[in-house]
Amino acid sequence: MGGTMMASECSYLLAEYPEKISQDRLCRICRISKRKATWLSENGYIPCEDTGKKTLRFKIQITDVIAYLTRLEESHETLLTPPGIFSSEIKRKPKRQTAKAINSERFMATLKNKRHTFSDALTVNDVTKLTEYCQSTVSERIKTKKIAGVWCCNKYLVPRECLIEYMAARAHRIHQKSKKHMGLLEQYRNP
Repeated sequence: MGGTMMASECSYLLAEYPEKISQDRLCRICRISKRKATWLSENGYIPCEDTGKKTLRFKIQITDVIAYLTRLEESHETLLTPPGIFSSEIKRKPKRQTAKAINSERFMATLKNKRHTFSDALTVNDVTKLTEYCQSTVSERIKTKKIAGVWCCNKYLVPRECLIEYMAARAHRIHQKSKKHMGLLEQYRNP
């Protein structure tokens, strides 16, 4: 709608659309994305009734849309949105802090003392019981060779020493550790 909002454009909108419109219609009228329409509605730039539903969440008066478009044309600077908030670029996650280094040899000795009741070759179920990581996670770590294991008799087998070596030397870098893993690290740090 170039230039200033003319009376003919206002009357067209009033005649074409019902008194209350949905967010989808707001997007089409204003030629904006759903994300921007949601932001404008949530931040009070366009008055609306928030129903709280997932679909058809906002009910917007057509007169409020016309008022917004008029304000937008008259003083565009006052209605600017934060830069980059509606860009389609992938948001980069901030780098996580690295895990605190541990003495892997000492931690390995601690784990060997705790793991003596299990056999030398552990199944995925055994590893799951020991670490509280789910079977799919354990299997994936074996497939990607993060945990040394072999495929034998239709199942993965992990040598007990390799699991201990993995837990002591590499698993401390896992960002979302299981409760059991956190407990082992806590026991190691505070004997």
